[in-house]
Amino acid sequence: MNLNIVWVSIAILFDEGDRYIPEELLMYKINYIVDKVKYLISEYKTGDPFELCDAMGIHIYYKDLGDRIKAFYFYQSRIKNIVINIRENEKIAKLLCSHELGHCVLHGKPTDARAFCDMKIFDYASMAECEANLFAAELMIDDSVIMEILKNGGSVFDAAKILEVPAGIVDFKLRILKNKGYDVKLPNLVNSEFLRNI
Repeated sequence: MNLNIVWVSIAILFDEGDRYIPEELLMYKINYIVDKVKYLISEYKTGDPFELCDAMGIHIYYKDLGDRIKAFYFYQSRIKNIVINIRENEKIAKLLCSHELGHCVLHGKPTDARAFCDMKIFDYASMAECEANLFAAELMIDDSVIMEILKNGGSVFDAAKILEVPAGIVDFKLRILKNKGYDVKLPNLVNSEFLRNI
């Protein structure tokens, strides 16, 4: 009998359309995610997703996953693993690692297998994807840095360009900042198509 069970989390495979997740529920989850990121940075003395994975014993692999699949997380034989498409550049690979680390930390053994295809990462297709996006946004973007950009008149798109991240991740970070009490406007840029043109 083969007891080698594999749990896989691969962000969004099916284009199920954008589903609305109530803002109140999202805000409730933000506090937990922010605390989790803060704890990991404090515990492991780094905010770099690759260094966190190394310190936490999470294996990272780079494989050619073709044009559609960007990255995925899976749990096998009590080992957590992240696979990143070798075709992605360093900046996107860091974002993908942060997102998949979010699944790993927040969801442990996911119950569904979904592919991270066509970069449909920053939409509201599921609560698990929202949580992973919030985790990545909190891990990758420092509050003071983005607030300085916005205070100096920068837009969400300016912030994305300066920080070298997609505008969608900035949108998620603004939701976190709003929840923390910052006076920010939420642009609601989240859709499933914006990363196709990076």
